[in-house]
Amino acid sequence: MPEHDLAWHAGISFWRGATRINDTSVGIELENRGWQKSAGMKYFAPFEPAQIQALIPLAKEIIARYDIKPQNVVAHADIAPQRKDDPGPLFPWRDLAAQGIGAWPDEQRVAFYLAGRAPNTPVDPASLLDLLSRYGYEVKPEMTAREQQRVIMAFQMHFRPALWNGEADAQTQAIANALLEKYGQN
Repeated sequence: MPEHDLAWHAGISFWRGATRINDTSVGIELENRGWQKSAGMKYFAPFEPAQIQALIPLAKEIIARYDIKPQNVVAHADIAPQRKDDPGPLFPWRDLAAQGIGAWPDEQRVAFYLAGRAPNTPVDPASLLDLLSRYGYEVKPEMTAREQQRVIMAFQMHFRPALWNGEADAQTQAIANALLEKYGQN
């Protein structure tokens, strides 16, 4: 549909304090098999390389036309983690960021914030959620433990796709700190 027409592509959503994302965003939908569940685990389908190659010039053109900041190039899972998982952990966010599409933390700063801790060292979930809220995710005091986990999981699928278990750990915290340093808070 034409970009000037309002669509309900984002649905009920939140990003960086905004709740009417449909009014202020351009959605790009990529066709994909999504995920399947087996033995209690979700398995996501990969994206076709040709699809990603077609996405790159389109996204760059939209980003330039609307002056979209890297931290505002987000996924359904980022803006609606309680009801969306897409595009999932196999989406090539790092590669796209290298092309000027979206945000990605500097690895050296992640290592700095990791400060010698093992990546899987548990951290206080409330502290991590505060960082994620400052970056742009919706975090509410009344959220259940499962809802909190889904916010962390959405962040991990985007910025640490190798492990997206929703656990509050040192590596996730370090990535959040590096992103806040690079892109600021909402």
